[in-house]
Amino acid sequence: MDTKRRLLNHNKRWDIEIDQAAQLTQLKNRVIGVTNQLLGPFLANEEIDQEFSFLIGEEIEIAVYREVQYPSLGYRRTAIELSEPRTVIERAFGSTCAYKAIQKADSLERLVTVLQHLFWLLEKHKHGYLMKFAERIQEAVKLTPGSGFQVVISGKSITLYPLGAKLLDKGTVNDVLAWLENYPKVAKHFEQALKIYMDGDSGKYRNLLDNLRFAIEQLLKEVLGNKKSLENQQKELLNWLNKRGIHQEVVNLYNQLLFGQYCMYQNDAVKHSEAFSKDEIEFMIYLSGTFMRLLLQLV
Repeated sequence: MDTKRRLLNHNKRWDIEIDQAAQLTQLKNRVIGVTNQLLGPFLANEEIDQEFSFLIGEEIEIAVYREVQYPSLGYRRTAIELSEPRTVIERAFGSTCAYKAIQKADSLERLVTVLQHLFWLLEKHKHGYLMKFAERIQEAVKLTPGSGFQVVISGKSITLYPLGAKLLDKGTVNDVLAWLENYPKVAKHFEQALKIYMDGDSGKYRNLLDNLRFAIEQLLKEVLGNKKSLENQQKELLNWLNKRGIHQEVVNLYNQLLFGQYCMYQNDAVKHSEAFSKDEIEFMIYLSGTFMRLLLQLV
């Protein structure tokens, strides 16, 4: 049983109600501890600190005084002065924009936004602790049952999603996201489709379906090594599947679904701007993920 489930059961046994404000405070404390431990010196770097301040739109502190070295370099020090211990004061995590932003986050949404920007900063600088930091934040979330979000690791990219996004609990989507690390053009379309779904904007469902189609089409182009449209990949894809020892009935089923009903739905319903239900959209995401999952397993 995982930590989160054990905590939920503990709270249930003792009839402990989740205090959202207290949960946010606890989560912030855990995030601060993990961030300080793994990223403290990195974030305390003045240039990195200013870069992060710019990313999240926080006020950048402008020094009123400047530090002057005394005695000057031209001053000759005596042997006694040279032997005296000197204390050098360095910036620490507690003085950084990241610390202050986490500390003063007054809502889960703000905290998640700060964390997401922090992950993007680590990705940009290819920080060696990116994955470890993501894993530790996952632990912090599990220890905070009312946290309300989840950390999804997709290759070397970290994305934060709201809790309750049940698609992310499924291998059909999670595995595909991870395996698309080497196919950034495909991942871009698939992730965009997922984002539209997570946002719950039904007015963009047509765009969501377009992105699913583009994702499959682009993956086929890269796997088969050509530039053909989805509808024109049928012959080459079936040959490709057969060469990999896939049972003929599975090949037939894949053929019928992808080049039959799937393409028909895309060309008919999508082009005519019909109303789409959430259930059918979810089904199309799963189906598209299943199509890509098989291809990625066979590459």
